Amino acid sequence: CRSAGAVEVEPATMVLLGALLSGDWAVADASGRRERSQASGLVSAYTTWYLERRLRSLALVERA
Repeated sequence: CRSAGAVEVEPATMVLLGALLSGDWAVADASGRRERSQASGLVSAYTTWYLERRLRSLALVERA
């Protein structure tokens, strides 16, 4: 089950993300525009969410 607001990721996009993660450039180069666009959006959204979460938490850390 997907949670509310979750994106449905195409199997081909998962193949592309796996190829990028493992350095399989031949598979990454052979991917289509749709897969690249979806992968780019996912990576961008995750990076933005993760960095914003981490930076907000810095305010809770006591500075010596």
